[in-house]
Amino acid sequence: MKARLRILLLLTVITVLFYWRFLLSHQFSLLIGFEAANQAYAWLNYWVTTVQQGIWPLWDPYTFSGHSFPGEMQTGAFYPFYLVLALFPLQNGTLSPGLYHVFYALSHVVCAFFMYLLARELHLSTFAALLAGICFSLGGYVVRLGGWPHQLGSALWLPLICVFLLRALAAPRIRTAVSSAAAAGLCFAFAVLAGSLHIVLMEALVIFSLVVFYAANQAGFDPRRSPLWTRAALVLAICGGLALAGGAVQLLPAAEYSNLSFRFAVGAKLPSGEKIPYANLSDAVFPHALMSLLVAGIPGNLSSGEYVNPYIGVFPLLLAVIGVWKEWSRFWVRYLAVLFLVVFLYSLGPLSFLHGVFYAVAPLLWLAREPDRFLFLADFALALLAAFGIDSLLRPAPLLSWQPLSSVLRWLVIACAAVLGYQAFLGHGEFNMWVSFSILMIFLSYALFRYLIAGHYTPTVRVLIVSLVLFDLYAFDWSARNITEETARHDNEFDRLLSFRRAADYLKAQQAQTGLFRVESRLAQAPNFGDLFGIQTTLGPGATLVQTYERFRSNTDLLNVRYIIRAPSDTDPWTVYKDPVCTIYEQPHPYPRLWLVHHTAVEPDPDKTAALMKNPAVDLHRTALLDSPLPVNLRVPPDGSPEKAVLQNYWADRLEMAVETQSPGLLVLSEIFYPGWKATVNGMPAPVWKVDGMLRGIVVPPGKSSVAVYYLPATFLFGLSLSVVSFLTGAIVIVTGWRR
Repeated sequence: MKARLRILLLLTVITVLFYWRFLLSHQFSLLIGFEAANQAYAWLNYWVTTVQQGIWPLWDPYTFSGHSFPGEMQTGAFYPFYLVLALFPLQNGTLSPGLYHVFYALSHVVCAFFMYLLARELHLSTFAALLAGICFSLGGYVVRLGGWPHQLGSALWLPLICVFLLRALAAPRIRTAVSSAAAAGLCFAFAVLAGSLHIVLMEALVIFSLVVFYAANQAGFDPRRSPLWTRAALVLAICGGLALAGGAVQLLPAAEYSNLSFRFAVGAKLPSGEKIPYANLSDAVFPHALMSLLVAGIPGNLSSGEYVNPYIGVFPLLLAVIGVWKEWSRFWVRYLAVLFLVVFLYSLGPLSFLHGVFYAVAPLLWLAREPDRFLFLADFALALLAAFGIDSLLRPAPLLSWQPLSSVLRWLVIACAAVLGYQAFLGHGEFNMWVSFSILMIFLSYALFRYLIAGHYTPTVRVLIVSLVLFDLYAFDWSARNITEETARHDNEFDRLLSFRRAADYLKAQQAQTGLFRVESRLAQAPNFGDLFGIQTTLGPGATLVQTYERFRSNTDLLNVRYIIRAPSDTDPWTVYKDPVCTIYEQPHPYPRLWLVHHTAVEPDPDKTAALMKNPAVDLHRTALLDSPLPVNLRVPPDGSPEKAVLQNYWADRLEMAVETQSPGLLVLSEIFYPGWKATVNGMPAPVWKVDGMLRGIVVPPGKSSVAVYYLPATFLFGLSLSVVSFLTGAIVIVTGWRR
């Protein structure tokens, strides 16, 4: 235990020094990009501020006129480790960016330590395991997740899942196997709760393939050894069952949302619950991206979207080659080599038949739309292969045994020197500095390789190895960006988001005087000031949108839009606020947040409903459009009779209203209709009706009534029950098995 604590402390120091730019200095940030600022940071800010108010963030009223917050898994609405952030006070009313950076760095420490534990579980040396942890956490795909904390939160659990799977498969007693499989399942459940569906699907592939490969290697197809296959099936069932049940509180709301929403794929708007057409998948990798493993400056992206760089360093790549060459007889080396080959071929997307075959036959794999993200598993395999390689390289061996690889490396160095020489003396134009640096790392790696095979195995050389690897990985870590430089280029999206604070303060002051309203942004690229400053808006960031809202959201009057935000250069006679970042003008006659109607029209066809809503003869302030008839008859109150509907209290997940009418009426709320919203009238349950295609309505009786609506979806209640039972059961099984 003391040795592990020392390693954990060492990894913490290494990580802090590696990320000194944003941990020890205020000149760099992970939050410069648009998605990092407006999704990762703004969503996390909403999560923290809502939890600090004593409300779990099930419903987000600040974007898209209100929507399910856990519907898009990447919000990480149920990831328990975010509770650490809620323990700290806000900074100027928002989440501290410094706290975000510290949490990100600590996640990398945990990621490296979990990989260290896995390498030790594979009987690698302490130094090799340390190197594997550094390469996995500070290199490749994982190191480039500064703007996607949900992906990092899901990715860091994979090594620990594998640790417990290995223990379950090799356990001498079935009780121990069951407890280890339960531990793997609960770790997998945490990966689900972190919110990255892409990473979760990749981890599921590793879990299944690892268990099947192990059973096939140990038992083959010999019927006399069928108990090993039975053990493998039991481990998969326990791990998968606990993971699904443990993550149910996230998976069930996301599944419900998926069936009700559109996703935006390349060139199309598609129902989220339907399989994405093959032509609409994106972000494949060029074949020459294989070279980006050796030379980080070579681009490897095809189509639109992100650039996934699998670079884990030149010397670690050399060590991975050595590991495959020298340790091929070991089962786990063969498994990791095959894993790397398969996922790299899959990442080529439409260029690879393997991608098409998996798309056709693997269930749900199409949900991981970007095939290039599978390079995460390639880096996972390479980090462990590098650990096997360093153990082999530090093992005394005749110099002659290294001759084939040494010859290949010698010619590679000569070729690199020729490239540099040609550019320096005969070439024209500017040479890519990153390619030049990679060539320098090739020279240094070759020199270190020659030094090691000569028999230099002192402790000092281990420090040299770690220093070279960190030097290489640090040079190609572009996650932190210089704040001053990005601001000068007008690319600092985080500062742009914060620059709306003055406008948000103005809107909040108006809200305190006039009551609730919504704001519509008509900026070219609207920042997510809704989730950051608590301003209810009609749009927001995200990859999906509820289908009914997408169909009817052009009716801004019904959405209680009182203010429009436009560019500072725009002018309008109704302008009420102006500053260097935006202009705000007021709608002259906005609809209120709630009103009473006594006429209804039934139209079950959404297209015809949309047409009726555009008909000027239909007064939606007096007539409600329904998709099914009400069970009661509404009556128009006598002329001059008092009638009012007042919003008394408003929280993210609950509204309380006072209503007075002289005849039965339908209370219409400018709130988005969505499964899970329930209502009470005078303390008695009442149905919530879909009104005008997207809003909520509640029938109220004559007289004075107290009406409340609250969000408590069955998917959340059932999912929460499954998750709690899963974690309690898993904990009992683990403790019982390990104690015995």
